[in-house]
Amino acid sequence: MANRSDFFNAKLPRATKRMLTMGQVYDWTGDQHARGDLRRAMIAAHANHVGYKMKRHTTENRDASETE
Repeated sequence: MANRSDFFNAKLPRATKRMLTMGQVYDWTGDQHARGDLRRAMIAAHANHVGYKMKRHTTENRDASETE
């Protein structure tokens, strides 16, 4: 499954969507309001994670000189 990474581009990655869907199938997530709360929490957590990785990526490459 080449080129299937949607970590940086999607609001919610494919793996997380699958997890939420399976939670709904097995009735782990409760009613519709609880599922919405969980989905919004996952979206916020993913946005925070992406922001952290982008910030870390820019600071790791800051020390490289232009000739490298």
